[in-house]
Amino acid sequence: MFSEEQNQYILLHRDVRNPWHLDKKTVLMIGCLVLPVTLFCATYMVLFGVYEKLTYPKLSLSGFRSPETVDHIQHRASVYNYINPADGFFIDIQKNSHFEEYLHSHELSKKFKLVCYYNFPSDQQSMQINDIDPNLCTHLNIAFGSVVNHSIYLDNEHLEYLKDIVKLKDKNKDLKILLSIGGAGNDNGFPEMVKNHTNRKSFIKSVLSYVKDYNIDGIDLDWEFPGEDMNYDPKQKMHFTQLLLEIRKTIMRQEKHKFLLTVAVAAPNVIVDFAYDVSYMNDYVDFVNLMSYDYHYYTGVTPFTGINSPLYAKSSELFYLATLNINYSSHYWNYKGMDKSKIVIGLPTYGHTFRLQNPRNHDLYAPASGYGKLGTSGFASYPSICNFLQMNHITPIFDMENYSPYASKYYEWISFDDDQSLTYKTEFIKSNNFGGAMVYSLNVDDYLGTCKMGSMGGKKFPLVNAVKSILEGNTS
Repeated sequence: MFSEEQNQYILLHRDVRNPWHLDKKTVLMIGCLVLPVTLFCATYMVLFGVYEKLTYPKLSLSGFRSPETVDHIQHRASVYNYINPADGFFIDIQKNSHFEEYLHSHELSKKFKLVCYYNFPSDQQSMQINDIDPNLCTHLNIAFGSVVNHSIYLDNEHLEYLKDIVKLKDKNKDLKILLSIGGAGNDNGFPEMVKNHTNRKSFIKSVLSYVKDYNIDGIDLDWEFPGEDMNYDPKQKMHFTQLLLEIRKTIMRQEKHKFLLTVAVAAPNVIVDFAYDVSYMNDYVDFVNLMSYDYHYYTGVTPFTGINSPLYAKSSELFYLATLNINYSSHYWNYKGMDKSKIVIGLPTYGHTFRLQNPRNHDLYAPASGYGKLGTSGFASYPSICNFLQMNHITPIFDMENYSPYASKYYEWISFDDDQSLTYKTEFIKSNNFGGAMVYSLNVDDYLGTCKMGSMGGKKFPLVNAVKSILEGNTS
């Protein structure tokens, strides 16, 4: 009896000292179960957590491949983020479009514009002219010409590209081709050119030469932005308006060579107020291309995640943050004096990436420490984003307040647009009777049709086609 109790005590005592004591058979069984799981997890981490060539696919034909392309538009994003809004007036613009009601209402018969920007090829790895679908867009803006010696300037290589692009009109006689002048960070010639009547006259003369010699349908002025450097010339806003007036007078004098005049304009109301005389512009331009993107982008003063091109403000966004969305910007331009029919709303085909400070905190406005690894300097093309999501088995989150998706993986956080978000935004354009949609750009859409994600998966230019189908009423 004593011997049996002592044995029980020893076994109990042994379990207390070492509760993980197991016999060999049990250890073997646990090993057979745990080892495969451990090997799988280790392999997964090696492939998708460490091996960056798989986690961050580098597409040979993806957009934003060359640094100069990113530098070209990074200026605008930085300006959008560094501006300091005055403690002044904000008009009260609420959500005024109910998609459920619109979808059951009658289709508008209006012809909407679809303006597409196309960047000149930088090398053989970028989108080529023969990749352009001449029937995709109503207007094709070729980016970018420069202002040199008060005149439009394209080098010989770009002039040859322009000639080949104009030939697309042989396949679609209704296609309008415009040369866009300037671009973010590439507008140093504008301040001096607009300064006086003589300089502006030289520029207008060069515009007429391009219209006549290269058979283009107009010009798009993309100065980012008049009056931005207030120490340089506080009259730039007025001088730019004078340029538009003088170009309009020149157009009216033409009989055989009338041409379109459009302007790519900023979205944040702070820039609108110091850069543009909107009510005067309304009389001089055919339409404006509203650059309603880059609202949120990593900088040292905005070290947090955010949506690139939100349709509406979130309920949690207050004051100036509540104005950084398509709805507010488009109605603000209308409030300032631009006809709705002349406001063409910009939609991006690229996304912004952020590096999270804490991968467990991956919501909107989560702290960020820099650009994400995907893309270049925080800019990522749609094909690269698509591949990243698919290869890492990521399901994006769709925010139903601002009608935009975002996704995260470890330290990577991405804001982008897909066919679903662009459908909502294009429906907004139609239901509010704006002039149409502008996309920037064809180069960073999936122009080869390699992405299999979404309802447009596998189709060339899935994002632009999603916009086109809604504008034309083809919702099936």
